[in-house]
Amino acid sequence: MFAHPDDESMGAAGLLCRHSRAGIPVHLVCATRGGLGWMGKPPGARPDDLTTIRSAELADAATVLGLAGVTLWDYPDGGVPDCDQEEITARLSDEITRVRPDAVVGWGPSGGYGHPDHISVGRCTDAAVAALAPRERPVQYHMVMDQFGVDAYREIIGLVSDDVDSLPLIASDIDLIVELDDAELDTKKRAIACHASQQEEWRVAVLDHPELVRRGYGHEPYVRFPDRGATLGSNRLLREFA
Repeated sequence: MFAHPDDESMGAAGLLCRHSRAGIPVHLVCATRGGLGWMGKPPGARPDDLTTIRSAELADAATVLGLAGVTLWDYPDGGVPDCDQEEITARLSDEITRVRPDAVVGWGPSGGYGHPDHISVGRCTDAAVAALAPRERPVQYHMVMDQFGVDAYREIIGLVSDDVDSLPLIASDIDLIVELDDAELDTKKRAIACHASQQEEWRVAVLDHPELVRRGYGHEPYVRFPDRGATLGSNRLLREFA
């Protein structure tokens, strides 16, 4: 459950495609259509076109990742915290009840790098899961970044810029790290490429550096929420999705 089109690909694509390829239905809820992410792409497009462009990009990425379903809402990009949080929580609860997943993955309290929309959607997701009866609650994980990942992205962004102030916040306790195999890494790269309107200069530059691609894209840390005192491996998570 994420805030913007591209969160699923740039963040959790390895985890998502690993499960979809194992025959496990993976569903995505995205709260906004990303209307504030204008970067002047693709050529000839206008800012007013962006929500349509990004909705189509999300659909293409979902196909690459093998997602079983996508629910795309129309909350304002950059304005999710100002929307009715109880309504968002209730809608997420309805989606969980409808899909009945064994696991839910989304943003944690840091929102990755402090993005207000990420934090809001993450908080509402936590509340939606907590509101369920204990026996009906899916296992829940927050997408985070560890020191290894931050170091990799610092080097990647450094290919084109000295500005690394917006790097993700580092989580201290990691419960699960998904290390992507070659096929999963290729799928993640193709999913990210679907979001052509959101390709920063460093995302283009890093493609010429396969070792950096593996370090940055091929390493996905997650934290279990709430902390139940368990440290899980990727095979355990796979069983819990099943």
